[in-house]
Amino acid sequence: SRSHFGSSSFSVNAPVQGAAMGKIKTRQHRAGNKVVPKQRTVSGRKWRGDLTKSSSKIKSVPRKTFEEKMAEKRRVQAAKELEAEIKAKEKEVRVTAAKRREAKKKRKEEAALRSGTFQVITKTTKINKWNSKAKRQLLKMSAEQIESVLKKKYHKEL
Repeated sequence: SRSHFGSSSFSVNAPVQGAAMGKIKTRQHRAGNKVVPKQRTVSGRKWRGDLTKSSSKIKSVPRKTFEEKMAEKRRVQAAKELEAEIKAKEKEVRVTAAKRREAKKKRKEEAALRSGTFQVITKTTKINKWNSKAKRQLLKMSAEQIESVLKKKYHKEL
């Protein structure tokens, strides 16, 4: 058959000989004692690529010695220890920050209780008639809590 890149007249099974070998070398590929043409399709893709075995394409990786393996293992272990140490420090920072926030929130609530005005409601039946916003603002406390707040507010024993 004729290719798009010029005419070629040769037998597929005929061996390449002499002076013609240099000319054909760029266009053909030798597989065993057959000459297989490296023709191109209309798109330009070769229809027959390299005929090398896939096993010969794989390069072998040199093995590591025992000392190299141990050095790598020590290096990885040191990196893991460093990572764990950094994580522990970060966790400690987060925990202390959370404790500080909690203490600040508690102090703020106590300050709000000390600075506020209180009114003890003895007739709780009227609470049901209040609107919902007023009910949400209502603070229910036990007798001990009230005593501790008043003690902190007036700095004296009751």
